[in-house]
Amino acid sequence: MPVKSTNARSDFDAIEQLLRSLGFEHVPGTLPELVERGVRESLPLLAFLELVARSEYDFREERRVKTSLKLSGLPVGKTMDTYDFAFQRGLNKATIDLLTTCEFAQRKENVLLLGPPGVGKTHLAAGLAVKCVQNGFSTVFMTADELIDGLRKDDQAGGRRAHRRRYMTCAVLVIDELGFQTLERREAQLFFRLINGRYEKGSTVITSNKGVREWPDLLAGDEVLATAILDRLLHHCHVVNIDGRSYRLRQIEKRVSR
Repeated sequence: MPVKSTNARSDFDAIEQLLRSLGFEHVPGTLPELVERGVRESLPLLAFLELVARSEYDFREERRVKTSLKLSGLPVGKTMDTYDFAFQRGLNKATIDLLTTCEFAQRKENVLLLGPPGVGKTHLAAGLAVKCVQNGFSTVFMTADELIDGLRKDDQAGGRRAHRRRYMTCAVLVIDELGFQTLERREAQLFFRLINGRYEKGSTVITSNKGVREWPDLLAGDEVLATAILDRLLHHCHVVNIDGRSYRLRQIEKRVSR
Protein backbone atom coordinates (compact mmCIF):
# COMPACT_ATOMS: atom_id res chain seq x y z
CA MET A 1 0.00 0.00 0.00
CA PRO A 2 1.25 3.54 -0.75
CA VAL A 3 3.01 5.36 2.06
CA LYS A 4 1.35 8.74 2.70
CA SER A 5 1.68 9.76 6.36
CA THR A 6 4.13 12.47 7.38
CA ASN A 7 5.64 10.28 10.09
CA ALA A 8 6.14 7.42 7.64
CA ARG A 9 7.79 9.78 5.15
CA SER A 10 10.08 11.06 7.90
CA ASP A 11 10.98 7.49 8.84
CA PHE A 12 11.76 6.72 5.19
CA ASP A 13 13.96 9.79 4.93
CA ALA A 14 15.96 8.71 7.97
CA ILE A 15 16.35 5.15 6.68
CA GLU A 16 17.30 6.38 3.21
CA GLN A 17 19.96 8.64 4.67
CA LEU A 18 21.31 5.76 6.75
CA LEU A 19 21.42 3.47 3.70
CA ARG A 20 23.27 6.10 1.67
CA SER A 21 25.79 6.52 4.45
CA LEU A 22 26.38 2.76 4.31
CA GLY A 23 27.12 2.96 0.58
CA PHE A 24 23.79 1.90 -0.89
CA GLU A 25 23.21 3.63 -4.22
CA HIS A 26 19.96 2.31 -5.67
CA VAL A 27 17.82 1.12 -2.74
CA PRO A 28 17.46 4.52 -0.98
CA GLY A 29 15.60 5.96 -3.95
CA THR A 30 13.31 2.94 -4.35
CA LEU A 31 12.71 2.05 -0.71
CA PRO A 32 9.02 3.06 -0.61
CA GLU A 33 8.30 0.90 -3.67
CA LEU A 34 10.21 -2.04 -2.15
CA VAL A 35 8.31 -1.75 1.12
CA GLU A 36 5.02 -1.52 -0.76
CA ARG A 37 5.87 -4.68 -2.69
CA GLY A 38 6.88 -6.46 0.51
CA VAL A 39 3.52 -5.59 2.11
CA ARG A 40 1.53 -6.43 -1.03
CA GLU A 41 3.17 -9.86 -1.36
CA SER A 42 3.26 -10.50 2.40
CA LEU A 43 6.95 -11.24 2.24
CA PRO A 44 8.57 -12.70 5.37
CA LEU A 45 11.40 -10.66 6.86
CA LEU A 46 14.21 -12.72 5.27
CA ALA A 47 12.51 -12.62 1.87
CA PHE A 48 12.15 -8.84 2.12
CA LEU A 49 15.80 -8.45 3.06
CA GLU A 50 16.72 -10.58 0.05
CA LEU A 51 14.53 -8.34 -2.14
CA VAL A 52 16.35 -5.24 -0.89
CA ALA A 53 19.79 -6.80 -1.33
CA ARG A 54 18.92 -8.20 -4.78
CA SER A 55 17.64 -4.80 -5.94
CA GLU A 56 20.93 -3.13 -5.01
CA TYR A 57 23.02 -5.96 -6.46
CA ASP A 58 21.15 -6.02 -9.79
CA PHE A 59 21.54 -2.25 -10.15
CA ARG A 60 25.30 -2.39 -9.55
CA GLU A 61 25.75 -5.43 -11.78
CA GLU A 62 23.87 -3.80 -14.66
CA ARG A 63 25.99 -0.67 -14.31
CA ARG A 64 29.21 -2.74 -14.15
CA VAL A 65 28.34 -4.63 -17.31
CA LYS A 66 27.41 -1.46 -19.21
CA THR A 67 30.64 0.26 -18.16
CA SER A 68 32.79 -2.78 -18.92
CA LEU A 69 31.23 -3.23 -22.36
CA LYS A 70 31.83 0.43 -23.14
CA LEU A 71 35.49 0.22 -22.09
CA SER A 72 36.14 -3.13 -23.78
CA GLY A 73 36.09 -1.82 -27.36
CA LEU A 74 33.57 -4.48 -28.38
CA PRO A 75 31.48 -3.89 -31.52
CA VAL A 76 27.86 -3.10 -30.70
CA GLY A 77 25.16 -5.69 -31.35
CA LYS A 78 27.36 -8.76 -31.85
CA THR A 79 26.16 -11.23 -29.21
CA MET A 80 25.53 -14.96 -29.15
CA ASP A 81 21.80 -14.25 -29.37
CA THR A 82 22.23 -12.49 -32.72
CA TYR A 83 24.54 -15.11 -34.30
CA ASP A 84 22.84 -17.16 -37.02
CA PHE A 85 23.78 -20.72 -36.13
CA ALA A 86 21.21 -22.03 -38.61
CA PHE A 87 23.21 -20.48 -41.46
CA GLN A 88 26.56 -21.96 -40.38
CA ARG A 89 25.44 -25.56 -40.02
CA GLY A 90 29.02 -26.83 -40.10
CA LEU A 91 29.79 -25.08 -36.82
CA ASN A 92 29.81 -27.34 -33.75
CA LYS A 93 27.17 -25.66 -31.57
CA ALA A 94 28.07 -27.84 -28.58
CA THR A 95 31.62 -26.47 -28.63
CA ILE A 96 30.34 -22.88 -28.70
CA ASP A 97 27.88 -23.62 -25.89
CA LEU A 98 30.77 -24.92 -23.81
CA LEU A 99 32.80 -21.78 -24.47
CA THR A 100 29.90 -19.52 -23.48
CA THR A 101 30.07 -20.90 -19.95
CA CYS A 102 33.36 -18.93 -19.75
CA GLU A 103 35.16 -21.84 -18.11
CA PHE A 104 37.97 -21.22 -20.60
CA ALA A 105 38.46 -17.75 -19.10
CA GLN A 106 38.36 -19.14 -15.57
CA ARG A 107 41.07 -21.65 -16.52
CA LYS A 108 43.07 -19.07 -18.51
CA GLU A 109 42.72 -21.11 -21.71
CA ASN A 110 42.89 -19.69 -25.24
CA VAL A 111 40.46 -19.82 -28.16
CA LEU A 112 41.32 -19.80 -31.88
CA LEU A 113 38.49 -19.11 -34.31
CA LEU A 114 39.76 -20.00 -37.78
CA GLY A 115 38.09 -19.76 -41.17
CA PRO A 116 37.74 -17.78 -44.39
CA PRO A 117 36.47 -14.18 -44.39
CA GLY A 118 32.79 -13.58 -43.77
CA VAL A 119 31.86 -16.74 -41.85
CA GLY A 120 31.19 -14.96 -38.55
CA LYS A 121 34.47 -15.31 -36.65
CA THR A 122 34.36 -11.73 -35.37
CA HIS A 123 30.72 -12.13 -34.33
CA LEU A 124 31.51 -15.29 -32.36
CA ALA A 125 34.55 -13.72 -30.72
CA ALA A 126 32.54 -10.66 -29.74
CA GLY A 127 29.72 -12.85 -28.42
CA LEU A 128 32.15 -14.78 -26.25
CA ALA A 129 33.66 -11.52 -25.02
CA VAL A 130 30.23 -10.20 -24.01
CA LYS A 131 29.63 -13.40 -22.05
CA CYS A 132 32.99 -12.93 -20.32
CA VAL A 133 32.12 -9.36 -19.36
CA GLN A 134 28.77 -10.50 -17.98
CA ASN A 135 30.57 -13.13 -15.91
CA GLY A 136 32.95 -10.62 -14.37
CA PHE A 137 36.09 -11.04 -16.49
CA SER A 138 37.94 -7.90 -17.55
CA THR A 139 37.88 -7.98 -21.35
CA VAL A 140 39.54 -6.05 -24.18
CA PHE A 141 38.61 -6.34 -27.88
CA MET A 142 41.10 -5.12 -30.51
CA THR A 143 41.77 -5.69 -34.17
CA ALA A 144 45.19 -7.13 -34.94
CA ASP A 145 46.18 -3.85 -36.59
CA GLU A 146 45.22 -1.86 -33.47
CA LEU A 147 47.16 -4.25 -31.27
CA ILE A 148 50.31 -4.22 -33.40
CA ASP A 149 50.16 -0.43 -33.55
CA GLY A 150 49.99 -0.31 -29.76
CA LEU A 151 52.85 -2.77 -29.37
CA ARG A 152 54.94 -0.76 -31.82
CA LYS A 153 54.32 2.48 -29.93
CA ASP A 154 55.21 0.84 -26.61
CA ASP A 155 58.42 -0.46 -28.14
CA GLN A 156 59.33 3.00 -29.42
CA ALA A 157 58.73 4.37 -25.93
CA GLY A 158 61.24 1.90 -24.55
CA GLY A 159 58.64 -0.59 -23.35
CA ARG A 160 58.02 1.39 -20.18
CA ARG A 161 54.25 1.38 -20.62
CA ALA A 162 53.84 -2.15 -21.92
CA HIS A 163 53.32 -3.86 -18.57
CA ARG A 164 50.52 -1.42 -17.72
CA ARG A 165 48.60 -1.86 -20.94
CA ARG A 166 45.11 -3.34 -20.58
CA TYR A 167 45.88 -5.84 -23.33
CA MET A 168 48.62 -7.25 -21.11
CA THR A 169 46.66 -7.35 -17.84
CA CYS A 170 43.04 -8.09 -18.81
CA ALA A 171 41.56 -11.50 -18.08
CA VAL A 172 40.39 -11.95 -21.69
CA LEU A 173 42.03 -10.38 -24.74
CA VAL A 174 40.29 -10.70 -28.12
CA ILE A 175 42.53 -10.16 -31.17
CA ASP A 176 40.40 -9.88 -34.28
CA GLU A 177 41.44 -10.38 -37.93
CA LEU A 178 44.97 -11.67 -37.43
CA GLY A 179 46.30 -12.70 -40.82
CA PHE A 180 45.16 -10.00 -43.20
CA GLN A 181 48.53 -8.31 -42.95
CA THR A 182 51.93 -9.98 -42.75
CA LEU A 183 53.93 -8.84 -39.73
CA GLU A 184 57.43 -7.53 -40.03
CA ARG A 185 60.09 -9.29 -37.98
CA ARG A 186 60.13 -6.75 -35.14
CA GLU A 187 56.33 -6.76 -35.01
CA ALA A 188 56.34 -10.55 -34.85
CA GLN A 189 58.81 -10.43 -31.96
CA LEU A 190 56.60 -7.95 -30.11
CA PHE A 191 53.60 -10.20 -30.71
CA PHE A 192 55.55 -13.09 -29.22
CA ARG A 193 56.29 -10.99 -26.13
CA LEU A 194 52.59 -10.34 -25.71
CA ILE A 195 51.60 -14.00 -26.07
CA ASN A 196 54.45 -15.08 -23.80
CA GLY A 197 53.52 -12.46 -21.21
CA ARG A 198 49.90 -13.62 -21.14
CA TYR A 199 50.75 -17.32 -21.17
CA GLU A 200 48.80 -19.04 -18.36
CA LYS A 201 47.99 -15.61 -16.89
CA GLY A 202 44.96 -14.78 -19.02
CA SER A 203 42.89 -16.00 -21.95
CA THR A 204 43.56 -14.88 -25.50
CA VAL A 205 40.90 -15.24 -28.19
CA ILE A 206 42.13 -14.87 -31.78
CA THR A 207 40.21 -14.82 -35.04
CA SER A 208 42.21 -15.52 -38.18
CA ASN A 209 41.67 -16.36 -41.82
CA LYS A 210 44.94 -18.35 -41.73
CA GLY A 211 45.28 -21.94 -40.61
CA VAL A 212 48.04 -22.58 -38.06
CA ARG A 213 50.25 -24.11 -40.77
CA GLU A 214 50.24 -20.73 -42.54
CA TRP A 215 51.32 -18.78 -39.47
CA PRO A 216 55.07 -18.84 -40.24
CA ASP A 217 54.36 -16.84 -43.41
CA LEU A 218 52.20 -14.48 -41.38
CA LEU A 219 54.95 -13.97 -38.79
CA ALA A 220 57.71 -12.58 -41.02
CA GLY A 221 58.48 -16.05 -42.41
CA ASP A 222 60.10 -17.03 -39.10
CA GLU A 223 59.21 -20.66 -38.41
CA VAL A 224 61.04 -20.70 -35.05
CA LEU A 225 59.14 -17.67 -33.80
CA ALA A 226 55.85 -19.00 -35.15
CA THR A 227 56.45 -22.33 -33.40
CA ALA A 228 57.19 -20.56 -30.12
CA ILE A 229 53.98 -18.50 -30.38
CA LEU A 230 51.82 -21.47 -31.35
CA ASP A 231 53.38 -23.58 -28.59
CA ARG A 232 52.08 -21.14 -25.98
CA LEU A 233 48.74 -20.49 -27.66
CA LEU A 234 47.88 -24.13 -28.29
CA HIS A 235 49.05 -25.53 -24.95
CA HIS A 236 45.68 -24.77 -23.35
CA CYS A 237 43.45 -23.98 -26.31
CA HIS A 238 40.08 -24.53 -27.96
CA VAL A 239 40.40 -24.49 -31.75
CA VAL A 240 37.20 -23.81 -33.68
CA ASN A 241 37.37 -24.24 -37.46
CA ILE A 242 34.54 -22.57 -39.38
CA ASP A 243 34.26 -23.70 -42.99
CA GLY A 244 31.06 -22.30 -44.40
CA ARG A 245 29.44 -19.65 -46.54
CA SER A 246 30.06 -15.94 -46.11
CA TYR A 247 27.36 -13.91 -44.38
CA ARG A 248 28.31 -10.84 -46.38
CA LEU A 249 28.11 -12.71 -49.69
CA ARG A 250 24.68 -13.98 -48.68
CA GLN A 251 23.51 -10.41 -48.13
CA ILE A 252 24.92 -9.38 -51.52
CA GLU A 253 23.18 -12.35 -53.18
CA LYS A 254 19.89 -11.30 -51.60
CA ARG A 255 20.21 -7.74 -52.89
CA VAL A 256 21.20 -8.88 -56.39
CA SER A 257 18.30 -11.33 -56.61
CA ARG A 258 15.68 -8.65 -55.84
